[in-house]
Amino acid sequence: MINVLRRIPVTVWLVVLTLLAPVLSWAETSQQAAVTLGRETELLAVRALAFAGTEGPPPAAKSSRPTLRPEEGFQAGTWHLGAKTGYVMSHKLYGPKNADVDFAPLFLQIGYTLTDVHGSFPVRGSLELIFEPTFMLVTKPSDTFGKGASLLLRYNFVTGTRWMPFFELGIGLLHWNMRVEDVLGSEFNFTILGGPGVNYFVTDNWAVTGQLGLWHASNAGRKEPNQGINSVMYLLGFAYYF
Repeated sequence: MINVLRRIPVTVWLVVLTLLAPVLSWAETSQQAAVTLGRETELLAVRALAFAGTEGPPPAAKSSRPTLRPEEGFQAGTWHLGAKTGYVMSHKLYGPKNADVDFAPLFLQIGYTLTDVHGSFPVRGSLELIFEPTFMLVTKPSDTFGKGASLLLRYNFVTGTRWMPFFELGIGLLHWNMRVEDVLGSEFNFTILGGPGVNYFVTDNWAVTGQLGLWHASNAGRKEPNQGINSVMYLLGFAYYF
């Protein structure tokens, strides 16, 4: 084999070496690039593992709603569910005759706070919108039932204690199965109601409610007579805020 290689002319060897030189150079460069790429890949993997180990599990999502604190008032977005009952007695405020209509109401409330707490003492507080379905058991002048609904605005005052006074005012619709002679000649009527009250929070969410208010019903002149009924409301209830 060696003798055969010796017989190849020198010129042929020069040509072969000339052709192999670029190939060998490319192979060496490719090997170095592969080594460099392997080291960089290994470094990236080490860094990724180190980052994953130090980062830890993602924190639990926190609720955007703050903890309810009655002493600090209600912020915008606070809801409340409530119920009030008691007795409503008519009085002669104006006109020639007292309507003499008494009833026991049940006011259900769904409230939503519209504003954050603002202002300074003694008017510091927030504004609430309340939808109030109404049911009533009429005891005078005859036993019958009534039903309706009202929309109210309530301003809740912040006192820094668990006592939270409020004032509310609203309008509504009413239907009952009676007409009051010489006073109100329609079964379908409109109402205006409201007045001061107070919530006392036995917990951060539950409150006992007391209220003294005025209640007016008339038919806006749709039918005669339309003297209207004016009454005083004496109410107790409860509310849940969240």
